[in-house]
Amino acid sequence: MLTATDIQGKNVLLRADLDVPVKDSRVENRFRLQALLPTLKLCLENARRTCLIGHLGRPESNNPAFSLAPVLEELKRLLNQDIFFVTSGFSPGECWTGESPLALIENLRFDPREERLDRGFAEVLSQDAEIYVYEAFANYRPSTSLQTIPELLPTRTGIQFDKEIATLNQVLQNPAHPTLLIASGAKMDKLEILKGVMPKFDRTLLGGKFASPDHLTSDGLDLNQETTSLFLQVISQAQTIVLNGPLGYYEDGIHATATKAIFQALKDSSALTILGGGDTIAAIPTLGFKYSDFGFVSTGGGAMLDFLAIGTHPLLEILARKA
Repeated sequence: MLTATDIQGKNVLLRADLDVPVKDSRVENRFRLQALLPTLKLCLENARRTCLIGHLGRPESNNPAFSLAPVLEELKRLLNQDIFFVTSGFSPGECWTGESPLALIENLRFDPREERLDRGFAEVLSQDAEIYVYEAFANYRPSTSLQTIPELLPTRTGIQFDKEIATLNQVLQNPAHPTLLIASGAKMDKLEILKGVMPKFDRTLLGGKFASPDHLTSDGLDLNQETTSLFLQVISQAQTIVLNGPLGYYEDGIHATATKAIFQALKDSSALTILGGGDTIAAIPTLGFKYSDFGFVSTGGGAMLDFLAIGTHPLLEILARKA
């Protein structure tokens, strides 16, 4: 657990989950940024200076369309304070000399070394930092910021990261039964991950491309009424429920029936309800629900499923080796 003492008077390099949906140069959904605030505010109250790093999207090069500038503006609004934006290449030294105690470095993925586990890049980013705080649970694939910087700096996990781990560990180690996994999606590689997760649950219900054709509407874009009723019946009997992915193509406003009904059932349930995934995070407010309607909403989708499958996160493995 990150404490004020860990960061008191220090230069903190904070790896944040800044990969949020952006449209017309504005952040569309700020759930992940709001989840960052407790750790960020702890740093602002206790650290000497804080330097934020993270990425947005999968840019092939230094592409302005993937700039973190809209994220910068949203964070300014959330914090009601100025943030120094380091745009002149990767010059972390600027983080510690600007007028503001908080700085943000431009998209890490603008530099190809982020994806290469590059020690030289890690040394550049770590320059003058005294402690590394990892608050990006959703980022679990190999990268310099995940796997190499923790080798160079004392590292702590952030407040939201710890909540994610504690909640998912409860599902794996001490759940109330029956347990239920509800999963949906369009990418078949997700189904491969699900095969490692499903044995951990008493029951699994699948939607989207993973559902049987006779469980879907005639156009294949939503669960049919009979299947939705079955899902609701199973939900009513479960005590621990994990949902990953909307059950239909809710974005068109036509095929949201099943997802809305299931969200409502989860809201009304006395079970521990855990929801995750980028599409799920977007669907919750779109369909008229609040994040607080559910027991826990994860900032991760693939990371959540990966943790449920293998019982750990790459960062935790790195910290265990260092201990």
